[in-house]
Amino acid sequence: MKYPQCYIFLKEKPKLPALSILEAWFGPKSEVYLQGASTLNKTLENRIDILQHLHRMAFKKSDFQMQCVAFTGTSVSTFFLTAFGENVLKVYWIDSAEQAKAIKVLSKQIENTFEFRCLIDLIERTYRSMSDYIYVKTGKALVGDADIHRFFVGRNWGFLSEAEIHISQIAKNETRAGILRRIDLEGTIEEAPG
Repeated sequence: MKYPQCYIFLKEKPKLPALSILEAWFGPKSEVYLQGASTLNKTLENRIDILQHLHRMAFKKSDFQMQCVAFTGTSVSTFFLTAFGENVLKVYWIDSAEQAKAIKVLSKQIENTFEFRCLIDLIERTYRSMSDYIYVKTGKALVGDADIHRFFVGRNWGFLSEAEIHISQIAKNETRAGILRRIDLEGTIEEAPG
């Protein structure tokens, strides 16, 4: 598939038209890949998987079953937006083979972020278990660990670590998340290797 590539994520698997209609909506120069309908492309499916993880981390949206329409070009079809705009979760872009590689590297950091969050949850549960046990055995609540308590309360209210905030912002910036038209790339469609 040529570059730039756009990946449109839709919620709840809406009933999309036939691939030929989507191709007409996006224009004759655009290649369209409809997840589940087009001939399986492992490279594109891998990118879709990476972008889904990125979406869940950067936008904290893990409760959606997502479907993806990918195409080459610089603008999301007005026809598509008119028909399915309310189902669009997010639009992501991959501008070049180099950026595709950078996003693959970014995906490792996204995995690290998920692992970090799981470990923080495990630490909190472990700490609360120890605290509860101490209270049962001694009748004393732990009051000397105010910083730890504030940290856990903050996490419960949605506060993130500085590292999580930066990874999320890098993910949004790397993929030009949410942009519907790439004026900066108009007239620059390049052939993808392989």
